Amino acid sequence: MASIPLSLSRLTALAIPALLWVGTAVAQAPDQQSSPDRPKLRQPTPSSVQQQEDVQTNADKSRTEADRKMREMDRRLNRTLRSVCSGC
Repeated sequence: MASIPLSLSRLTALAIPALLWVGTAVAQAPDQQSSPDRPKLRQPTPSSVQQQEDVQTNADKSRTEADRKMREMDRRLNRTLRSVCSGC
């Protein structure tokens, strides 16, 4: 009975590096599925670039607002803790 778990652990110890090696080889292999009817990559249009900039601007604004709210909450917490601990 003890030999079965031992052999499984040996098999696992050999299988994991082999799978990692195969996965690395597959990931580094060039794309073999290129076909002539494959669509070409298109250049971005000015409107899509503008939309991406708008999304980025909105994300920056919301991040700035979230940072401001977090600083305000931190300031309030510090003030509360100071008032509680001043009586200690």
